[in-house]
Amino acid sequence: MTITKKTKILVVDDDTDIVVLISSFLAEEGFKVYTTTRPTQAIEYVQNYPVDLAIIDIALPEMNGIELLKKLKEIKPNIEAIMITAYKDAEKVVEAFRLGAFDCIFKPFNLQYLRKAIMAKMCE
Repeated sequence: MTITKKTKILVVDDDTDIVVLISSFLAEEGFKVYTTTRPTQAIEYVQNYPVDLAIIDIALPEMNGIELLKKLKEIKPNIEAIMITAYKDAEKVVEAFRLGAFDCIFKPFNLQYLRKAIMAKMCE
């Protein structure tokens, strides 16, 4: 799937400040952005809305981001994903890549790096 400015992006993080920061930045970049702090709501978004890319925190309540990514891929196999995390857990990062994430960004992160990751995927 090619990412374009028409790409619909879902941001999932249990930290509301991070959700607001990322979603505001992406909206300014011209993307349509959905947000949630709950994995169960993220699943509902993907079931009911045309989500193309999910930005998912690995450490979430209810289920971790790896489990969420698995569920989202079951619902929509071609959904793209970027994982974000504050923890340097190589095992979880490797698992995320195995499940199809195309990048993993460590917190605290620079929003320009997030932009570059998205733009690099747009150019594929």
